[in-house]
Amino acid sequence: MDQGKNPFSVAFDGTRNVHTLKLVAATPNKVTAEYVVKIEHCNHFGTLHGGFTATAVDFMTSLALIVDEEDSRPGVSLNLSVNYMKALKVGDKVTLEGEVMRKGRSVAYTTARIFNEKGDLAAHGTHIKHLGHS
Repeated sequence: MDQGKNPFSVAFDGTRNVHTLKLVAATPNKVTAEYVVKIEHCNHFGTLHGGFTATAVDFMTSLALIVDEEDSRPGVSLNLSVNYMKALKVGDKVTLEGEVMRKGRSVAYTTARIFNEKGDLAAHGTHIKHLGHS
């Protein structure tokens, strides 16, 4: 398909730009980051692509697991679920939080929240991860 005619040509293209999140706080089992929505992370409606949001949930929850100095294992996904509540548009400043709710020997239960600049919850995700065997 001719990229010039593709309505998705400037849309989300995977995980290559998740590194644009700026980590602002990290404590054992919890991390906070900030992000300004960019056009390359948006869908053809001009709002943050659901795939990028899900990737951010994955990234933030994994980061919350690895900041634990005593047991730093990012694990692999068993289940990832995201609820989208408010659209985020290009230029919106957002805050992302990732937190470990419970960590066992081989499975961790994590959550992530994404807030708009007003503090409204824009997305909420849960992520269950297999950590391997300790």
